[in-house]
Amino acid sequence: MPRISRLAAGIGLCLFCLTPAFAQDASSSPESAQQQIMRLHWVEGPAQVTIGSNATFNVPDGYRFLGPADTMKFMELTRNIASADGGTVFAPDDFAWWGEFEYADVGHVADNEKIDPDKLLSSLRDNQAEANKQLSARGWATLEVVGWQQAPFYDPETHDLSWAVNLRNSGGSEDINYNTRLLSRTGYTAATLVASPDGLQQSITQFKQVVAGYQFIDDQTYSAYKAGDKVAKYGLAALITGGAVAVAAKTGLWKVIVGVLAAGWKFIAAGVVALFAALGKFFKRMGRRS
Repeated sequence: MPRISRLAAGIGLCLFCLTPAFAQDASSSPESAQQQIMRLHWVEGPAQVTIGSNATFNVPDGYRFLGPADTMKFMELTRNIASADGGTVFAPDDFAWWGEFEYADVGHVADNEKIDPDKLLSSLRDNQAEANKQLSARGWATLEVVGWQQAPFYDPETHDLSWAVNLRNSGGSEDINYNTRLLSRTGYTAATLVASPDGLQQSITQFKQVVAGYQFIDDQTYSAYKAGDKVAKYGLAALITGGAVAVAAKTGLWKVIVGVLAAGWKFIAAGVVALFAALGKFFKRMGRRS
């Protein structure tokens, strides 16, 4: 089953924006989470790793990488919703930001669709308004789509789609996920940057440089498509507005899919900023010793 796109409605962000109980837990026991994250099986760069059956990733010097099993543990420890479909995490040693790769086997996505940023933003807001009804009914924080941090852009040479949205939860805090979709012969890889607004542009620059090391193997590149291959049921616009979830939303299935949407946005909440800072200091110190 292909994983429903994380862009669907941002419910994961609402879940993680969480409650006073989480803030208390994160601040009262950061050492425990820090120790567990440090014990994960980090692959330190420079190194090349295989991701799934169709791609490789060059982990640069000064960065580190987690395989699918450890990524699930990382998500739990940072109070994000883990994917069941084998996501992988990467981060600089200073943990100023982190990123995730996740492949979706949805079929070949046609890239000849014109992107209308205003129309897409309106769709995102409409989808989120519908999702917020379900969130409110469960007593969860709701999410507001403020506007584009970066309007969608598709590069026909690299077959990459990227965008970023300003988000605000009902608690008043803001966060940004910078999103890239790397199109392949049979689907796409979602590459998500998770960073605080402070120093965002520097984080985006570093993220782009690192993501360039992700490569589909020769017979899985976008240009390797052959007649008869599986074809996606939607195009570029739906990758932004929610992919399969956007299609399902039109049929009124929000009550059914709300649980799946909980794996949506990933982010750094205030409760774990200190934890990431401590991890950065630890990994940098270990790097100097090696």
